[in-house]
Amino acid sequence: MKNGIIFSIITALLFTTHEPVSKLFASEINPYAITAIRFLIGAFFLLPFSFSEIIKEKKHVTKKDLGIMTVLGILFICVSMVLLQVGVAVADSPALIAILFSSNSVFTILLSAIFLRKKLTKTRITGVILCIIAVVFSADLTQGSNLLSIILGILSALTFSVYTILCKKYLSHIGGVIQTGITFFIGSVILLIILAILGIDILSDISSSNILLVLYISVLVTGVGYWAYSLALKKGGPQIAAIAFFIKPILTPLATFLINGIVPNYTIIIALVFMIAGVFLCGGTYDNLKKK
Repeated sequence: MKNGIIFSIITALLFTTHEPVSKLFASEINPYAITAIRFLIGAFFLLPFSFSEIIKEKKHVTKKDLGIMTVLGILFICVSMVLLQVGVAVADSPALIAILFSSNSVFTILLSAIFLRKKLTKTRITGVILCIIAVVFSADLTQGSNLLSIILGILSALTFSVYTILCKKYLSHIGGVIQTGITFFIGSVILLIILAILGIDILSDISSSNILLVLYISVLVTGVGYWAYSLALKKGGPQIAAIAFFIKPILTPLATFLINGIVPNYTIIIALVFMIAGVFLCGGTYDNLKKK
């Protein structure tokens, strides 16, 4: 349990910096290209752990499993993460996208009730409502790009939740470390093929001024971050791993201020309060405390 919490905190700290750091080079690098680059590099970091887990746990990955992971790789990287990266590029503040993406717990709860037959408690329904209120407060449409960024942030959160539900439904027998490494590799390679067909050069925008930032979000945020998240799931379970998405919206406005120099406005602060409360309730943390 304690190790799970540690890995969840590591995940949160790294994930918190994704949107603010990405915003630093958003105008320089194609969002589709950076998504392919970071997940391919992240996959190469994760694959040794995946293969080690296969050998250690004597797991058997079937052709059906590979087929499912291919579909999930497309959904997660080519759809969800591309939407997230484009959302960061067009948003006025990366904190907005981080807060919206944290609403994935809302969609996960609702989809779990539909597809996994998980019971919707009153506490979780309250959490869903609070998260919806948070989205409404974050929707400051006085800026032209906000509407598009809000739509992209919500769609990214929704597709991430679909990915999470499908992983739980079809790949729970494999394990998170194995599934994550292989899925990232397949998804990033497919995205690279799509970009090659479209004639997009993924390396043309990489320069000496942004290479360290690219390596940071590729190796640390994507590689180490998702490795830590997989271990948080394994050692602490879904509830402990969910702490990462509880901490992330709390820290992102501060990270955005420190990295981008953007002072969060009052609507972001209000949205943040509702989102934290909503994620807290949706994640089952309150129910667990009541049982104790």
